[in-house]
Amino acid sequence: MIHGFDVYRMYLAMKLHFTSPKFDYFASNGRTKAKEETYQQRNDFWFFETLARKYKKEEIQELLLASFIVSEDSSKVWIGTIKESGKDSWMVWKKLQESLTYTFKQDISAVADSLEQKGDTFNSLFESLESHPPLLRHYLRRTIHLDTLVIMDIVLGFTRRWDRDLTDPLWESLSLKIKKYKPFLSIDTKHFGSIMKEQFVL
Repeated sequence: MIHGFDVYRMYLAMKLHFTSPKFDYFASNGRTKAKEETYQQRNDFWFFETLARKYKKEEIQELLLASFIVSEDSSKVWIGTIKESGKDSWMVWKKLQESLTYTFKQDISAVADSLEQKGDTFNSLFESLESHPPLLRHYLRRTIHLDTLVIMDIVLGFTRRWDRDLTDPLWESLSLKIKKYKPFLSIDTKHFGSIMKEQFVL
């Protein structure tokens, strides 16, 4: 059984993971140093206690994760944010995970249609020398989901090139989120790679 103090430390670790380049949620086993006495004096003490009683550890981790993934700025995810919209964000995230293959196919189909309309090549999606790459613009316009962008990067590894070529704050923030989100996604790279090959005829 998980305790409220453990949930509190999980939240602190999750926040550090998504805001600090050097902190690793998994290396720290989802915990940070914190004093239980200080925790018990917090105004939101009962929020963590309620989560501990209501959900399993894996569910709490998902609920917290979803809040950081949905937020435009992970540094602005506070307890109040999770209290207000955490469960809704979690339900949306869970639904997406349950239909990830379908969502991925829909997203890359939209990308492929855009390429065909413009007469562009698949490789042009990742060109990053003069401005945001077309694939990144698809995400910024919400034509594709973050998960699709992350899965494509897991398969192809193009964000290393973007990190080298792009220096704007928007990309730097998104790049950190992508890096931090990857370890939470357990995907079959061959499965998603084959979907891409079929759609784009690689």
